[in-house]
Amino acid sequence: MMRKRLTERIENFNNAFLLLKKSNEKYVTDKTDDIYKLALIQSFEITFELGWKVLKDYLFSKDIEVFTPRDVIKSAFSINILPSAQIWIDMAKDRNASAHEYNQDKVDKIIERISGEYFQELCRFQKGLFDFDE
Repeated sequence: MMRKRLTERIENFNNAFLLLKKSNEKYVTDKTDDIYKLALIQSFEITFELGWKVLKDYLFSKDIEVFTPRDVIKSAFSINILPSAQIWIDMAKDRNASAHEYNQDKVDKIIERISGEYFQELCRFQKGLFDFDE
């Protein structure tokens, strides 16, 4: 049962990741388009949520029960699933901030991190997912 859930979660993550990739490609072509910015933020939020939940389900399959994103990230890092916990913690902070931030300069900085380092980290994570579903 748990394996099926993990498989489904990975499939959902992969679908969300494809939307993030498309959103990022559009944003990079025109960084002034507000629709592209919104699409990038929203697709990042969904992809990040599914990413930490994939980690949570994987850890649970290894008899490690953690529930909050921060605890999941720390546990995944401690058993060498994630090469860096800090970037995931930063993503969690920016994911929360992006939903409640109204200062455009701060939002633009978050968007740049999403388009750059966070997108690259999620690419690395997505490429390693085949190891999770064995």
